[in-house]
Amino acid sequence: MAVTELGRAERRWSDLLRGWAIPDALLASAPEPPYFFDAHVFEAAAVEALARGVDTVSDSLARELLPAGGSVLDVGAGGGAASLRLGTGGARVVGVDPSPELLGAFRALASSSGVRADAHEGSWPGIAGSVPGADVVVCHNVVYNVASLAAFVDALDAHAKRRVVVELTAEHPMSWTRPYWKALHGLVVPDGPTADDAVAVLAALGLTPQLRRWTRVVQMIGETGPGGLSKIARRLCIGPDRYDELRRIVAEMPPPTRRDVVTVWWDKRR
Repeated sequence: MAVTELGRAERRWSDLLRGWAIPDALLASAPEPPYFFDAHVFEAAAVEALARGVDTVSDSLARELLPAGGSVLDVGAGGGAASLRLGTGGARVVGVDPSPELLGAFRALASSSGVRADAHEGSWPGIAGSVPGADVVVCHNVVYNVASLAAFVDALDAHAKRRVVVELTAEHPMSWTRPYWKALHGLVVPDGPTADDAVAVLAALGLTPQLRRWTRVVQMIGETGPGGLSKIARRLCIGPDRYDELRRIVAEMPPPTRRDVVTVWWDKRR
């Protein structure tokens, strides 16, 4: 029965994620590849996290079971926004990320902040066998990029000695673009997956996830500030010839300024 429940939960998760795939015809006609990331945004998020005066919900839950001089594993570390703050108290931080550029930023910020840190380049869970375990494993804003969620989470759990803390948006992080896709391309993208769908996979794995829901200032991936409109346009596979149309849509339905977030955590079974 448990296997059936897990298969059903993971199939729902992966099917809904697949619904966010951009159709081949749109990809072929796009002026620029719509899949991109701005490293400076991830670096800025890590700098902001280090400078914060107070812990977030996720920070607090990770720190709760982090012993003095302990260790943190950050999967999908980016610039270190989820973990370097925890390392300023003396913990050793290990970052895992597929981007050498972001790991370079992670190392540089760790060094300038006096944080003991190591970095491993590669995708999780493929690289998991060469990465050491840690007292606390953190993984922020990654799971919506993971189709095979069960294997990904199972490897997180296997590497945690005390606790795993996963942070994700309550809805798909690009859910705010749904009306844009409809207006510009007549494309209907799914409502999900959501954090609840992720939790269903965890529960079916036999874990005992706990949830805390909260809100934060939205963390976009370069779609705000100077050049923001062009980046939204690029994600939506349109060029400058449709900027005026997009500008009107954005004015009517602006990107969110705050976002509902869910922190999910579970403790290692003794």
